[in-house]
Amino acid sequence: MREPKILLVDDVDYSRQLLRNNIMALTSSKLLKHSTFSFYNAHNASSALTIFNMQPPDLVFLDIELPDSSGLELLKKFKQERPECFVAMISGFSTLENVQQSIAAGAATFIVKPFSGDKILSAMRLFEKRSQPQPVQLNTI
Repeated sequence: MREPKILLVDDVDYSRQLLRNNIMALTSSKLLKHSTFSFYNAHNASSALTIFNMQPPDLVFLDIELPDSSGLELLKKFKQERPECFVAMISGFSTLENVQQSIAAGAATFIVKPFSGDKILSAMRLFEKRSQPQPVQLNTI
């Protein structure tokens, strides 16, 4: 099984580290199907876009508030380039409008800061469920 790539996009180093630590704790506890992940970090939209194109991730945790662009605009670019990419939006500003815009633009889920291990586990399990290969159905005559 290939090691999934995770891109963590947040302008706060501590938030990216907390996300990574939560995911690593989940793998150590054997709560996820995957036992390892490759992590990539971006502190703004421009570095996130560069990493996204150079190391296409399977999963992105994306903050809405970035210093050089809106996370919502970045989400739209990500989904345009790779519609199958699983994106979990993260924000301390969990307005109904933010959530609706995120889902409409293709986000798979929305996590409110401060996030807990349970919220990360829920997002990771949704990612694993959606990334499972679908069985091929054969039509018989």
